[in-house]
Amino acid sequence: MKVITSEDIKKKYVKRFWKETRRMLVKVRSQVVEQSEHTDADRLKPMVRELLNSKFVKDQLMAIWSEVGGKFAFDTERTLKFQKAGFDSYELKEDRRKYWNERSVEILSRKLLKKIDSILDSETDAINRVIDEVVERISTEGLGIPQGRKLLKESLSGEAMTTMENWQAQRIAMTEVGGAANTGSYEGAKDVPGVKKEWLFIPGLKTFRANHQDYGNMEPQDMSYEYLPGLKFPGDANAEADEVINCYCSIGYSVD
Repeated sequence: MKVITSEDIKKKYVKRFWKETRRMLVKVRSQVVEQSEHTDADRLKPMVRELLNSKFVKDQLMAIWSEVGGKFAFDTERTLKFQKAGFDSYELKEDRRKYWNERSVEILSRKLLKKIDSILDSETDAINRVIDEVVERISTEGLGIPQGRKLLKESLSGEAMTTMENWQAQRIAMTEVGGAANTGSYEGAKDVPGVKKEWLFIPGLKTFRANHQDYGNMEPQDMSYEYLPGLKFPGDANAEADEVINCYCSIGYSVD
């Protein structure tokens, strides 16, 4: 018998956290926008990374992993143990869900600082692209200091900035929801006897990976099997980032 994690639930989480992450990124750069009123564009650029508020990123990642990871771990464990138990009313106590919420955050903590740095680096790059455009316009149009600072603040709050953040928020939501869901599911399943895992290949238009397609064509594997070093399942935080970012793939199970 096969057990497959719900893609519909994942999509709902992605949609929700995409919106929340957009709002999070606005808060992250709020100090940069405030500083732009008092600083010239060329002087602001070296200050950007230090002005970004990492606390909002940390809180967002912890929220995703606690809720999503906890749910998929709890649901997978309950479903598999129901299948193995062989009777109609297998239930887990509600405190087991709390355990998985906390366990998911504990797993995240091993990679939390690296994830935060990656997100802040991307946000810094996006902000600096906007600043570079402002610097060029100030030079081309011969703007004075007051006009230049006004343009800088408007640009850092304008459409170009929000468009870049929208794409970044989508990438973060898809990557972290997928990683939390698959990690939670794997953790909930790995200690259930007689269960093997399956890589469920789900291609993305911009993130097609031929090796992931190959993994999807493989027979069910033991739970400890590594497709690549550190990559035990789609979205595994222990794998190289290139194998994880924007990966749409999922995990399923074969139950004896």
